[in-house]
This record gives sequence, C-alpha cells and structure tokens, in this order.
Amino acid sequence: MDRMKDKVVIVTGGARGLGGAACVSLAAEGAAVIVADILEDAGQQTVAEIESSGGRARFARLDVRDADAWSSVVAETVDVYGGVDVLVNNAGITLPRTIEDVTLDEFKRVMDVNLYGAFLGMKAVLPELISRGGGVIVNVSSNSTEMILPTTSIYGASKAALANLTKTTAIHVALKGYGIRANSIHPGPYLTDMLADPDVADQPHMRSMRDAVPLGRFGDPAEFAHLVVFLASDESSYITASEFFTDGGLTRVSVPGRRG
Repeated sequence: MDRMKDKVVIVTGGARGLGGAACVSLAAEGAAVIVADILEDAGQQTVAEIESSGGRARFARLDVRDADAWSSVVAETVDVYGGVDVLVNNAGITLPRTIEDVTLDEFKRVMDVNLYGAFLGMKAVLPELISRGGGVIVNVSSNSTEMILPTTSIYGASKAALANLTKTTAIHVALKGYGIRANSIHPGPYLTDMLADPDVADQPHMRSMRDAVPLGRFGDPAEFAHLVVFLASDESSYITASEFFTDGGLTRVSVPGRRG
C-alpha cells in the first residue's frame, strides 16, 4: 500500500463524498494529502479519519474561485510538505436548469466553480509540478459530457469545457517535456451520503436511474477513489490526455426522448 509513497497531493472538494473517498485512499497509499474545501468541519473529520489510520493529512480552507486562496494553499503545502506532486480538481456544483430556465448569474456561478476553479488550480500548481520535475493533474469532469439531458445545460457545458482544458493542458506539458500528465475522470451516480439516504434512494426517479445503469447499481465512492489513485500513481505513467468514464456503462445506454 505505498503506490503514493512520499507524494504530496491537493484534493479540492476533499471534505466529503467522492473527494473525501479519494483523500482517504491516497493517504492509505502513502501520500500526504491536503484536504481542500470550504466545509471545515467535514474536512477536519476526513483529516481525523486519515490520521487515525496512520496517514498524513491537513485541512486547508479553499474557495476554488479565489486565486489568492489558491496561492496561499499551494504556499502552505510547499512549506509543510516541501512541494506538490499531484492536483485533484474535484470541487464542483450543479444547478438543474434547461437553456430556457437558466439565468446568466446561475451560468456564471457554476462555471466559476467547475471550470474557472479548476483552471486557477492548475495555474497555481503548475510551477510547483515543473520544479519537481514532473507530476499529475486529475480533473473530475462528468459523464454528462456524453450523457445529454436537458437539465444539465450549465453543468454539462462546464464539465465538457473542463475535459477539453485537461486535454490541451496535457498535450502542452507533454510537448514541453515537463514530465507532467493530465487526465479527466467522468463519473456517473455514486452512493455518496445523499444517494445512500433511503428517503432519497427510494424515490421513483432514483430507482429509475439505478435501473438504467447496465451494471445494475450505483458506484461505491471507493471505486472512484481507486481510479484516482491509479491515475495519480506511476502505474499510469504512459497515460495522458485521456478521459475515463466511471458510470457502470450508463453513458452507453440509448435513452429515448419524448416530445412536448
């Protein structure tokens, strides 16, 4: 369990859910993890869980929309752990809106977190990765880049842009010879706390979504975390500019639309 030994990782949205699971798995593999989030109580709980298992972690309050906050978190990480090896841009929000319903302010709000937040993170961390002689960027996109639904007009647009930014970044740093790789993960529905709540899970639309997954179930956050560890580790050293869909095959299912 040392695939990430001596590596330093920043995970945004790391307090809970998929980000929290990634933090726990990365630490279990030997990484020193910065749990970066605006949710301090939940973030400290994740740090405590990691430390109770003998891992290394620190909480850092981070609003990913704030460039100065990014600079502070990176500086703190370098001061405490000596550098940065991996960035996992996981923080994200969604608002279910169609193109008719969405307002400009709502569009900007989602873009600020999902796209610009990740952009600011890459800009802040890139000099440190270059100075280390290499590193990894893992951006968490979404299966909504291919699974098109009317109410994902903003969310899907932000995640599609993030996936493209990941690829252009990956090719740039590869051609520059920096030794840096960048890939995106495209998750579908996972059993985070919200979906694991029986009151939510038993709703008809949630049952329908679960039944639509070819594998017949929602994902376990630990399964998402395993992929994060793989992409962050040297095991994936020949993989860059790639997209990884982790949704039990859901994006490959044809869903007929209806008029009206």
